[in-house]
Amino acid sequence: MVLNGTFRNRLIISDEEIEGNREEYKRHFSLPYMESFCRHILNYISDVWYRPRFVGFDELPKRNNPDAPLVFATNHSGMAFPWDAIVFITQMAARNLPMRDGIRALISPMLTKYPYMCPFLIDDLWFKAGCINATLLNFETAMSLNESNILIFPEGIDGIGKGFDKRYQLQPFKTSFLRMGIRYKTDIIPFMTINGEYNNPLAYNVKPITKFVRKFGMPFFPMGPIVFLAALQPWIFYVSLPSRLTFVIGEPVRVYEMVDKPYEQLSQKELKVVGEKVRQRMQVQLDEARRLYGDMYYDIRLLLKSMWKHKRHFLRWFPPFWPLVMTYFDVNYDSKVGDASLKVTLLKCLKTIVKRPWVLAMYLPVAGWIVIGLRSWWRMRHKG
Repeated sequence: MVLNGTFRNRLIISDEEIEGNREEYKRHFSLPYMESFCRHILNYISDVWYRPRFVGFDELPKRNNPDAPLVFATNHSGMAFPWDAIVFITQMAARNLPMRDGIRALISPMLTKYPYMCPFLIDDLWFKAGCINATLLNFETAMSLNESNILIFPEGIDGIGKGFDKRYQLQPFKTSFLRMGIRYKTDIIPFMTINGEYNNPLAYNVKPITKFVRKFGMPFFPMGPIVFLAALQPWIFYVSLPSRLTFVIGEPVRVYEMVDKPYEQLSQKELKVVGEKVRQRMQVQLDEARRLYGDMYYDIRLLLKSMWKHKRHFLRWFPPFWPLVMTYFDVNYDSKVGDASLKVTLLKCLKTIVKRPWVLAMYLPVAGWIVIGLRSWWRMRHKG
């Protein structure tokens, strides 16, 4: 009984805690930065490399409770950098929705704590793009502030690190999103991500290796063909194969109708029972979506067509240039000047290399990882 009571007490976060967490919740986030980053870089990567299609998203779901955000939930793709989430958020931002109808993602703190887990060592890029560390306090703050809808990955790290042998097999769900759905009586909107499993195919989770790399902040180590290429060209670690991502929306889940107790009285065991019911329901929808849309993993014909269509912007969507293009943007973007600050000049290119010389390490075989490691170590020591 004591353990159960302790668990319940941990679920109750005061208004004072939420108010005190406002700055953490908004730390580094810049809507103009995110919109410009999507417009100048991520939209091209999305349109050419991943060519996403959205099934059932013609009209986004309306809030059942105007006082609380909707919680979008999806499966995570195995053993790859989270491009599935990046592409989804990018395409939602491209709709120019009001902030209230936009979507911010809760992500694993591992991605923000360790510098080498930020794409191409761009400091705080996850935060600048609107992501939030997935802690219960941050989740509660996001729900209370009600500034935008929320995207979560209920499998957590276990979802993205499950390995190719377990592709499309939903791992046990975390319970935080169930708590929020019940407490705020808001709908959970599931959607199924298809073909993301082929971003890094034939990669597997070898548990002893994963246990070792987690000591250094890496959530998993994808043992497969691509990882050996990444040793020769470190930038490959941050990209993926050009699978055509498909997002299929499901029926709203009303977890607040699946329980007969107030939020504060629910035990962890009871929440896990509800979570398993939701997981099984999503698994059925995921299997059906895979059957309908998972036959052409890469759709090479459409890939070539998209490449030709955007041939003038070759430097923006071709993976070897991603480190340079993204770093150039981050160094030179000025919200006061706007898009004009991104005009490419020789002086700005030199400025980018001088301020971020470690971006060149992305192209150094083997030795590049030493530079990346040293840069990450230095950043960790001097992080405020």
